Amino acid sequence: MGFVDSVKDIAGKFSESVERGAKQVSSSSKKFAEKTKMKREIARVQSDINTDYIELGKVMFDKICDDPENEYASIVSDIKDKSANLEELKALLMTLEDKITCVNCGARIRKDQIYCDKCGTKVERPESAPAAEVVEAEVVSEEAVFSSDDAE
Repeated sequence: MGFVDSVKDIAGKFSESVERGAKQVSSSSKKFAEKTKMKREIARVQSDINTDYIELGKVMFDKICDDPENEYASIVSDIKDKSANLEELKALLMTLEDKITCVNCGARIRKDQIYCDKCGTKVERPESAPAAEVVEAEVVSEEAVFSSDDAE
């Protein structure tokens, strides 16, 4: 066996080794893709189940929310209190963000908009409130305060 034959033999073994490695990588990649797809599907189905639970809870809440004698009255009351608090917080946030709610569709829009981005309704602006009266206060120096304390 000559040098050239040895090189051909080594090259052939190397080629087979590379081919086996490529097949393993391909197989691993396919398996990884299948696992990822399956995990994504599991997450989607779990999300759908959670959405259904939420909807069921809302339906049940609507059925029992006006019955103060039911066994869930304290939970219903808690939900109502938290919902009211949530609405107050949302309103405060909208004020801080200089936003208002569209009277037609309920979308959040900037105060300076003329029309709603979502439905096209013209934004009606409340008439300006009269400016608050400025209350003048008398400025008293520290010396005057201390001198009146000394007089007593």
